[in-house]
Amino acid sequence: MKQQTRAIYITVALLIALLFIGCIGIPLISGSHFSVKSNWNIIAGGNDKGQGTKPDDTGKNAGKPDVLTESEESIARRAALKEDLDKGLFILVNKQNPVDSSYKPNDLTAIKYFAADRSEVGRYLRAEAAEAFNLLSETAAEEGHQIVVTTAYRSYAFQSTLYNNYVKIHGQQEADTFSAQPGKSEHQTGLAADVSSPSVNYQLTKDYINTPEGKWLNDNAYRFGFIIRFPKGKEDITGYMYEPWHIRYVGKTAAKEIFDKGFTLEEYLEKEI
Repeated sequence: MKQQTRAIYITVALLIALLFIGCIGIPLISGSHFSVKSNWNIIAGGNDKGQGTKPDDTGKNAGKPDVLTESEESIARRAALKEDLDKGLFILVNKQNPVDSSYKPNDLTAIKYFAADRSEVGRYLRAEAAEAFNLLSETAAEEGHQIVVTTAYRSYAFQSTLYNNYVKIHGQQEADTFSAQPGKSEHQTGLAADVSSPSVNYQLTKDYINTPEGKWLNDNAYRFGFIIRFPKGKEDITGYMYEPWHIRYVGKTAAKEIFDKGFTLEEYLEKEI
């Protein structure tokens, strides 16, 4: 009888212990809620959404992911850069990276604002860049500055003629500091343009940076997706002298980051893309 009574006591004690454990929420099976899932799968378009939840005393975070994800701003940045990369906006053409003589963008579009005395064949940019430049020029005009294209897209043949003329006048060593050899000019990409204003008689001069228009361009081009392609003090990286008139379209996301960090396109592509 005593043994039966003792067994009953033990059984009751075990039941009370199990009920107590359940009340305080100690998991009986370890790892049931706390597996760590990478949010890189989400960024890369994977199926792992990381739907587990963290323990929360207040209940305010119920249903939130069990790991911290990248901010919405960071995810949007990555998506924007990926889209611009896919559109070919980061094509790098310089002295080390030529393009084929037959290369020509298939979406060249006439721009609205250009120097009337320059060749008509140089009044084109890729469609997105052309639209962005039109907006840049119109915004500048609203603020009292006239900024127009002198030459934008150049074919391989056009660049060849231009470069050879510079070599005849200045010699190849000097010409190579400000003019690209054919196939090595980013004008051929349809994403670059030389711009100027009436204050310098629509010429391409370093003095442009000392004009109200040149200063405005330097400080605002990024807002429209353009960068000053050959900045001052970066000649050893770009291979060309400072050109405050030469702009290159890279999209708004990259342009803002290049402007903020003082990068060249070469530096940006190496460190950020």
